[in-house]
Amino acid sequence: MTTIISFDVDGTLIHSVGDKANKLHKDAFAHGLKVGFGLDTNIDVIAHHGSTDPLILIKVAEHHGIPKQEAMAKLPVMEAAMNAYFTEHREEAAVGLELLPGVRELLTRLKALPNVATCLVTGNLEPIGWGKMEKLGVLDLFSSPRFGGFGSDFCSGNTEESWKDRGEFVRIAARKCEELHGTVGARFHVGDTPMDIKAAVDAGAVPVGVATGIYTAEQLKAVAEGVVVMDSLSDLGAVLRVMKLAA
Repeated sequence: MTTIISFDVDGTLIHSVGDKANKLHKDAFAHGLKVGFGLDTNIDVIAHHGSTDPLILIKVAEHHGIPKQEAMAKLPVMEAAMNAYFTEHREEAAVGLELLPGVRELLTRLKALPNVATCLVTGNLEPIGWGKMEKLGVLDLFSSPRFGGFGSDFCSGNTEESWKDRGEFVRIAARKCEELHGTVGARFHVGDTPMDIKAAVDAGAVPVGVATGIYTAEQLKAVAEGVVVMDSLSDLGAVLRVMKLAA
């Protein structure tokens, strides 16, 4: 039985820093919206934390008066443009990003454990999520063959309840793991937003909250009864105990 440990990316494994915070990802959004609708805009015109890349594209388009159905129809074009832009400028993928404390050590330890598979479950488009991990030097610490659940895997169009799409990502990751790594047992999803916790519960995984983003531990604990929330991933032993991987 394989235990899945899935991680959100932004705010959970990494955080944005400096005046070029998450620059390439944001530039890729701007490029996608320019290609899709000729808009000169950026994602900061809306509240986007905890959402998914496709839903963010839709919300920005709606902000500029474009109907949701029209925006959804253009998602393949905009996502392809984002991925192409990100790939073309991939050497800049780590600009304005840093690994959070304890992340490298935790991923290294999990990789060494038998019957444990680690992956990403994130609103990022898949090439962007893995591209960040590559340029921050931790790509090879995830299970191989790689798998996960990404913004590019599914989009409902439900911009009011983005956690529901994230729940689908958790389920998609489990299905991919079953195909690649064998029968799935326990599942844990680690994230820094209420949306991550709701998604894990919705998909039957155990949520593990980390107060490393914009939400406090109290806000995360209030999402669902009995949710374990940690200040960070720095205490390796404590994290492994939460995941039932250490005594």
